[in-house]
Amino acid sequence: MSAADQYSIREQDDLLELVFDHAPDAVQSAIVKSAPQKLVLQNLQYLMGILLFIDTPKKFLLLGVGAGSLVHFLRHHFPHSHITGIELDENLLQVAQQSMLLPAADDRLDYVVADARNWVETCEQSFDLVVLDIFDGNQTPGWVFSREFTTQLQRCLTPKGALAYNLLINSERGFEQFYSLLRQVFRQQTLCLETEQYANILLYARNFNAPPKTMGALLEAAQAAEQRFDLPFHQILSVIFNINPQGSGMI
Repeated sequence: MSAADQYSIREQDDLLELVFDHAPDAVQSAIVKSAPQKLVLQNLQYLMGILLFIDTPKKFLLLGVGAGSLVHFLRHHFPHSHITGIELDENLLQVAQQSMLLPAADDRLDYVVADARNWVETCEQSFDLVVLDIFDGNQTPGWVFSREFTTQLQRCLTPKGALAYNLLINSERGFEQFYSLLRQVFRQQTLCLETEQYANILLYARNFNAPPKTMGALLEAAQAAEQRFDLPFHQILSVIFNINPQGSGMI
């Protein structure tokens, strides 16, 4: 999210919503006051589908904190893990803590006010799951799609780590070029998803090779994950298998 963005907090019954002033009909983040760990927006639900394909993460890196929907989700479901959140907009962090229940930093949660591009370039830590959710206005910044940044992100991963991207790409050719690059860097260990409700494209990239799971094994894992995380994992799997050819890497 750009530091220049102007936004408002909207309250509707049990729901808090963050909207940009220039696009008030587009909800950027939503928090259920009585259950802040619940992911409301479909793109974030699908983003967490990556959990079906990796071991339980211990260290998370969020590139783009926003109003903190994923912070709430991860804190609730992974209480013993550590989260580092990188956010360019310091004012947004303050607003989210004051008005959207964003937890304060503690020994398991760090917030860093920084440009994610520069922070990743000098990163000396390793993470089990990196989630990229950065927008400049109504699109993902161009530097996210560079080979340099992609390889820098890979260096931030543990050997069993993974990336999950929430992207807005206006050009189909631009997407194809980036996805080809991502598959090269991550040795074909990638998946692509789309949501019904948003124009976002979601990508997973895994930093390790593993035998693809059978459909039966994934459905069994999805059933257990739905109960644990309160997310539509069967629906997510359906989208994955509709878009990604079997034998293409992670399936």
